[in-house]
Amino acid sequence: MIFGSGHLSTTVQGDGASRQAAGNVVAANRYGHFTADGREYVIADPRTPRPWCNVISNPRMGLVVSQTGSGFSWIDNSQLGVITRWEQDLARDASGKFLLVRDADSGACWSLSPAPLWNDATTYECRHGIGYSTIVSERAGIRATWTLFVHADQTVELWRLRLENLTALPRKLELTALLEWCCGVAPSPRREFHKLFLETDYDATRNAIFARNHMWEFPSERFGHWNTDFPYVSAFASTEPIQAAEGDKAAFIGQYRSLANPVGLEQSVWAGRFGRHHDPIAALRSVIRLGPGETRELGFALAVESSRAACEALLDQTLLAGETNAALEAVQESWRARLATQRVETPDKTVNFLCNDWLRYQAISARIWGRCGYYQQSGAYGFRDQLQDSQVWLLSEPERCRKQIEMHAAHQFADGSVYHWWHPLSEQGLRTTMTDDLLWLAFVTANYIRETGDTAVLAQTAPFVDDDTPRPIADHIVRAFDRVFRRTSARGLPLIGAGDWNDGLSACGLQEKGESIWLGHFLAGLLRDWSTLLSRVAGTSEASALPRDAGELAADFARRDAALRAALNTHGWDGEWYLRATLDDGSKLGSASNRVGRIFLNAQTWAVLNDVGDAARCAQVMQAVRKHLVSEAGALLLAPAFDTPREEIGYITRYAPGLRENGGVYSHAATWAIAAACKAGDAELVETLLEAINPANKDPDQYWAEPYVTPGNVDGPDSPHHGRGGWTWYTGSATWLHRVICEWVLGVRPEWDGLRIAPCLPKCWKQAGMTRPYRGCTYRIQIQRVAGGSPGGPRVTVDGNELAENLIPAPTESGRTFDVSVRY
Repeated sequence: MIFGSGHLSTTVQGDGASRQAAGNVVAANRYGHFTADGREYVIADPRTPRPWCNVISNPRMGLVVSQTGSGFSWIDNSQLGVITRWEQDLARDASGKFLLVRDADSGACWSLSPAPLWNDATTYECRHGIGYSTIVSERAGIRATWTLFVHADQTVELWRLRLENLTALPRKLELTALLEWCCGVAPSPRREFHKLFLETDYDATRNAIFARNHMWEFPSERFGHWNTDFPYVSAFASTEPIQAAEGDKAAFIGQYRSLANPVGLEQSVWAGRFGRHHDPIAALRSVIRLGPGETRELGFALAVESSRAACEALLDQTLLAGETNAALEAVQESWRARLATQRVETPDKTVNFLCNDWLRYQAISARIWGRCGYYQQSGAYGFRDQLQDSQVWLLSEPERCRKQIEMHAAHQFADGSVYHWWHPLSEQGLRTTMTDDLLWLAFVTANYIRETGDTAVLAQTAPFVDDDTPRPIADHIVRAFDRVFRRTSARGLPLIGAGDWNDGLSACGLQEKGESIWLGHFLAGLLRDWSTLLSRVAGTSEASALPRDAGELAADFARRDAALRAALNTHGWDGEWYLRATLDDGSKLGSASNRVGRIFLNAQTWAVLNDVGDAARCAQVMQAVRKHLVSEAGALLLAPAFDTPREEIGYITRYAPGLRENGGVYSHAATWAIAAACKAGDAELVETLLEAINPANKDPDQYWAEPYVTPGNVDGPDSPHHGRGGWTWYTGSATWLHRVICEWVLGVRPEWDGLRIAPCLPKCWKQAGMTRPYRGCTYRIQIQRVAGGSPGGPRVTVDGNELAENLIPAPTESGRTFDVSVRY
């Protein structure tokens, strides 16, 4: 048998969809580029600085695949319900699910993705698309096109493989599909223990290997730990007749060998070990004969269901019924329809690609459905996290945002506290003493009402974790406010507890004395919003959902808002910018008097966004942001970075300087800096920050991360790798960057009674456009910057009629289309 040399050489060529003419290439770098429509990112060199992956999900099942072919699959929870084993090694990136080929005549072996054999190849492409990934390779006259995706509705992952014989000779190929079973919790350090509970069997009538796990690693209240079945049965199947099947890893790989040279590819006969006493994998080998110039198409499926019978039925309905092509078309059409309702058009094609498709796809597929990425297998719902993410639905399927609101309300306790996170399937969670988590329910509900006008959500009921009696969402929200009010310092500032939005400030207020200035800014905005909203619903049927009189609550919130703003400006002001927090001992964090951690971004940007300071003070804090926090990589979360662990502050100080929250660009917060720059009317700063956060603009060898999705963080100047991205896909910045571009840069913001138009385009843009839905109607908006600006603010015309102000009234009937012109 002949294995590859371990070096992969490539050329960017091919036919059909894989060929990219020069005019169809956008934002090219040495590794890849966008297609002309931006809906695919084509990777031409598999040796990217770090794995460039795709997170492909439906609401229950998903997979992650990188450009090397590595990755994993899961159902319902990407940590507790992991179906295939994967090793998180971003340097090697060589574990996952693979297709391996042996030429029966020459003995040459290769993999149809770069990993795990890393052979020489004539042609290579990986096309990550919206809802699918395709790896194209050519070697020894055989072209392979392998597409992976998840069914739009069913719990089945499907592979479509097209093999083409480009030679004038008949070919006989031995094709092996391979994966390793997990069927439980991952990542797990106890692999040798867990494999003792797995069971596999081979069903030749279905060309399938089935797997189940007799032990699931989370406890049963009734029967204790390590005493629960994994509640699913999985199957890996092929459309082709199976010549050999193997269920034992040791038998297939061979002792002291690896996936780079498995003994199974050398053997004509396999041991065929299945049952409960082996190291469980699924390997299926078929013999594929191709005539000269012939093309064959075949398929594989990874199906997961609650029982063996249901799993068999799912295979019969999808793979074995020949539905793979139709299923792929359905997936592609579902994403097209989902993303079509709102589109932008700016002078920057990469901004269009991100805003129209990739950011929302990232937020939905990775954050809401998958809750994972290559850097983190979470699986859990974060109370604040997925609530914020759910705002992505407001411009396409707002009812899904409402469902998210209801779900999170049901994970609140009767005293107003909430789970910081909880795991679906187990429903186990961490009850938080962080003081911001519980307020995001009010934040997202207000935004949902602004967008939809649906105040009936306030009367929708949900139980509490510790009380099954359903109570209105309005009651849940008031209880959250009441808890925050009880946790207020003598100076009138909210307590920080075990952290606020920044989890790393984990020890600032453990003694319930430390204060959060950022949380004060956040709370002030909420009090203003809810005072207004409560006044609007007073006297309506929704008011009955409230635990107290709506008018009295509105007045109380207005009083608290005024007092809080006064306290923030008295006790939270440091002279040139706002403090970030005080510690339990009263010392200041984010003060000019500090050696490190002198200034924090969120304490400045949210003061601007929520009008905590007057105009002069807001201008002063934005000047401080420009001076101290704007780097070539974007807006830093804080500066200078902590260089020594500080127990009294928290684990943020334990990161290396310049990494993640400790002096890096934390993308989530960096989007808010763009919004604040827009509100300040600083088009030059907007341009700088938007350019910096755009992943498509980066030098990939400095940046490392994918150019088509946002990272969680980028190294700051205190890191020797300033500008290096990481923690991609699983980040709340995706929803927020989309929202900030639409609502602040293009400036089309929903308010209680209409759409406010207040753009702040980057200095280099002269115009932009947007199509968006709003309360049952469609708005086609064209924005133009005029020389010298527009005196008195933006001039807005709707269907040729100029408005008296820059607020488009909410429509009085649905189904209409409005043409809007904006000059500013």
